[in-house]
Amino acid sequence: MSHSAVPFPTLALAALLLALGGAAAHAGESATGATSSADDAAGAAVAAPTSRSAPAEPARPLLSVNGFGTFGYAHSDQHSADYVFDNLQPQGTGRNHQWSSDVDSRLGVQFTANFTPQLQAVVQVLSEYRWNNSYQPFINWANLKYSFTPNVSVRVGRIALASFLASDSRRVGYSNVTARPPIEVYRLLALKESDGVDASYRIHSGDTSNTTTILYGKRTVTNTRGIDVHSSAVAGVFDTLEHGPLTLHAAYQQRDVDNQKPPRGRFWSLGAAWDPGEWFTSAEWVRVSNYDGKGIEAVRAAWYVNAGVRIGSLTPYATVSALKPLSDTGAPPVAQHTYAAGVRWDVARNLDFKLQWDQLHLGTGSYGTLQNVVAGTPRGGQVNVVSALADFIF
Repeated sequence: MSHSAVPFPTLALAALLLALGGAAAHAGESATGATSSADDAAGAAVAAPTSRSAPAEPARPLLSVNGFGTFGYAHSDQHSADYVFDNLQPQGTGRNHQWSSDVDSRLGVQFTANFTPQLQAVVQVLSEYRWNNSYQPFINWANLKYSFTPNVSVRVGRIALASFLASDSRRVGYSNVTARPPIEVYRLLALKESDGVDASYRIHSGDTSNTTTILYGKRTVTNTRGIDVHSSAVAGVFDTLEHGPLTLHAAYQQRDVDNQKPPRGRFWSLGAAWDPGEWFTSAEWVRVSNYDGKGIEAVRAAWYVNAGVRIGSLTPYATVSALKPLSDTGAPPVAQHTYAAGVRWDVARNLDFKLQWDQLHLGTGSYGTLQNVVAGTPRGGQVNVVSALADFIF
């Protein structure tokens, strides 16, 4: 494990003990409703507005504090390169650590202030393994939301980009069935937030709702070499349709990046999830287009399919995912596909344990998404990763 600017393991274990205390208090309760509870902890969104005929929402507290976290270890059998979840993580498991807690561990706290029924402020502070080899906390979200009507709202500030099905909750392990979202898909977009403004419009009829959001802003991301990469003119349109157990999601966004020539980068995604309760399945497809500093375009596509069943407090699941290049840049391709299987055990309403095995099949002539590769390491082949995690909310 890397040295931290903040004693993260101590903080995470303290939060885990707090969650365990809450679990003991609710030991007789079922572990259902995990997603909604986790969304509350992550501050994914204010409860969706109801139709005029629905009962009025209860008054919300002036100030609420929620938290979430994951404490886990991952092990890779590839000792000449690192397996990481996020390409902004400088090290992972494999070459630098046989067992690493840096891949998945994080701790977040969110403060929500409801000044009026229309005006809300959200600030989320997060500690996770970062580009500078530390867990130094940073402000992940910070925005003001004004609801003109129950179905029309505007936010100003630092806002999460709704690029994927699990955009709002991707860092909240408790709200996700798997140990982590498939890396082939979710690491294709390093930009997770935007500093700017967005506007949302919701249409609701019966058990069907559709929310469309448009966004404009900018954001700076620091890569693992300590270089600030500035994205300007970040613009996107996002749409989510919900009908009973069905969720459909589509997104398009573009931005100008200062280390690309031409600067324009584009991202498309489509996703679907079906969750009637006893079983579930989901799938996503994304396509990304970027240029390097020499004007060479790199186009890549990725997808995954996930499914599982709920058997009491246990949820076994399996995932297949893949990443492949759609253009020839003259450089070694970034290509791989992964088979993953695992089980989630919901210990209590606010605590789960997960065990997951991933087998990466690297493309021919490729190191896939591995980082810090030792010179001379053969390309292609297989990599096995085992992960054990505890997710909690408080």
